[in-house]
Amino acid sequence: MRIEKNVLVRHVLTEDYREKLLKKIGSEKERLNTEIEQLRFQYQKQLKEQTGRNKSAIDAKYNGEINKRGQRIESLNFRESKVKTLPEGSLVTGEKVQRFTDVQVGDRWSAHRLEDEIIIEDDIVREIRSKGEDEDDSVRH
Repeated sequence: MRIEKNVLVRHVLTEDYREKLLKKIGSEKERLNTEIEQLRFQYQKQLKEQTGRNKSAIDAKYNGEINKRGQRIESLNFRESKVKTLPEGSLVTGEKVQRFTDVQVGDRWSAHRLEDEIIIEDDIVREIRSKGEDEDDSVRH
């Protein structure tokens, strides 16, 4: 039987990867700021077109969307400050990918429960790890 497993991809922080991350964060912040400006424009336009009784619904809709993007920008600002201060060689969590593995009768289930991790440095796979769990996980602390 084939089962699907999550694999965590982590990157070794190098100067090149730091620059790449900061550029990606900057682009995302720029995109969100553009969306906020567009939402403000649409908000003003709808306010002029609507009657007074719908104004509170419009306020709630647009303010909620603007606040969501503002919170995302704050989160990106925090991440940006972390990326700037992390020492080179730190592991930065990237994305999760899926892989398939075969499970057969007689296999040790605990071996299939290990969390796999791929370590990447400068776009090259440097290591593939399996992070272990306790053999007996009937009692968790």
